Amino acid sequence: MRAIIIANGRECAGADWVRAGDWIVAADGGAARALAWGLTPHLVIGDMDSLPGDIRSDLEKQGCRFILHPRDKDETDLELALRHVARAGATEIIILGAMGGRTDHAFANVLLLTLPFLAGVAVRIVSEGEEISLVRGGESLQLTGQRGDLVSLLPLGGDAHGVMTEGLAWALEDETLFFGRSRGVSNEMTAPQARIGVEEGFLLVIHRKTAAGDESPGQPAISKKADRSPAHRQG
Repeated sequence: MRAIIIANGRECAGADWVRAGDWIVAADGGAARALAWGLTPHLVIGDMDSLPGDIRSDLEKQGCRFILHPRDKDETDLELALRHVARAGATEIIILGAMGGRTDHAFANVLLLTLPFLAGVAVRIVSEGEEISLVRGGESLQLTGQRGDLVSLLPLGGDAHGVMTEGLAWALEDETLFFGRSRGVSNEMTAPQARIGVEEGFLLVIHRKTAAGDESPGQPAISKKADRSPAHRQG
């Protein structure tokens, strides 16, 4: 099952990521964004502090379901939405509207990718021209794009060990990317597909599309075992 979660951030890739059969879930004020795209969410989750009452009434008339949470809570509305769809069995989650606006929210949204209940789920934060994914220890991720796309690899929460890449200009083979250092920034795709794997740790993958409008809503390929194919070391 594929779920689309629409948050309330300023930067958003647009409704072209939504396809027939997707489960559309709005995190609070993201419901207004969905309506602006001509979409009616199936579910809205949050404390409703950023959703106007008239919009909520209209959605209820259209059969949209609401899960309400108190404003005094420990999670953001996006975290609550992620938890709900993961528990419901989503195998792929596309997050729209998670970036832009407040910096604290943007950082927190990216860090949500590390939540344990998302292990094994293909999750992407999608903004304009950019996709953000997380590779966990023992996994590999396949990217689809074009030659010249920028790919940055950033360890989270500590060093990332056993990093390997294929299809990138500066290849890595069983190497360590150190937390807080910038070595993995601005690599480049040399082919329409690239693969990134890591044996231990968390590796944030930021894929920046080089051509406007070249966003690909296709499903990412995630493997539990990192590909160990030979590669050249980055100089």
